Amino acid sequence: GPSTAQAAWVDRFLRHCAENHVPVDFVSSHVYANDSAHDVFGTNESIPRTQMVCRAIHKVHDQVAASALPALPIIWSEYNASYKNEPDVTDSIFMGPWLADTIRQCDGLVDMLSYWTFSDVFEEQGVVKQPFYGGFGLIAEDGLPKPSFNAFKLLHRLGDRRLAEASDSALVTRRADGRLVIAIWNESLPDQAGESKAIVLHVKGFNGRHQAAIYRVDSTHGSLMSAYASMGKPIYPTQKQIIQLRRAAEMPPPESQAFNHGEIKLILPPKGLALLELK
Repeated sequence: GPSTAQAAWVDRFLRHCAENHVPVDFVSSHVYANDSAHDVFGTNESIPRTQMVCRAIHKVHDQVAASALPALPIIWSEYNASYKNEPDVTDSIFMGPWLADTIRQCDGLVDMLSYWTFSDVFEEQGVVKQPFYGGFGLIAEDGLPKPSFNAFKLLHRLGDRRLAEASDSALVTRRADGRLVIAIWNESLPDQAGESKAIVLHVKGFNGRHQAAIYRVDSTHGSLMSAYASMGKPIYPTQKQIIQLRRAAEMPPPESQAFNHGEIKLILPPKGLALLELK
């Protein structure tokens, strides 16, 4: 099946396939979080980039369900927080909470959700002229992992069974080994400073004393952007600086925190993402 942009033409495409007996294996489209409501929905709404991707996916999901071919898989072949070069968006720690919340919202609406793209170095925008230019990639020039890369690395620890939760800033899962794994985040828009949040989790079934391993991605964990700024944001980093930046991007070991009777307390900094493995 062909892929469309901005969640367009899916209903008409499926109608054509059904009426003309055209074989089709899947539906595919893409959207970016800063696409306009006018282009995606034909409205004049102001949809924040924290909601656009999954609203567009919901539109296509509903169109497929209402079509003569309701069982077709939906492959979302491109998405990102921006289609422009916005370093404060795609190079920043904003991506951790944004990715987690996008996955939370889109779960169950799509068969495949494919982030565009793996590397900042690709042919579409020509030769890369500086390490961080707001590119689409998870990894910048010189093999430098951006916060988005570490956010995916952290979220990869989630289980494959999602459990119900009452929060719009958490994902609660169970892994195959039975361990409970929770992602929780403190989201704010890129142009907002945000505030730290004190979080209290109440987890049923954990009587007595237990341990939580806490992994984090924020301004001081799994992000090289502060180190890059302290170097004066060199356009041409030296080999020594590249090594320093790679080290700064490394995920630190998890914190170990004791908790009693299922109550866990932690502080999430602005635009912070944390993952808790409960033992």
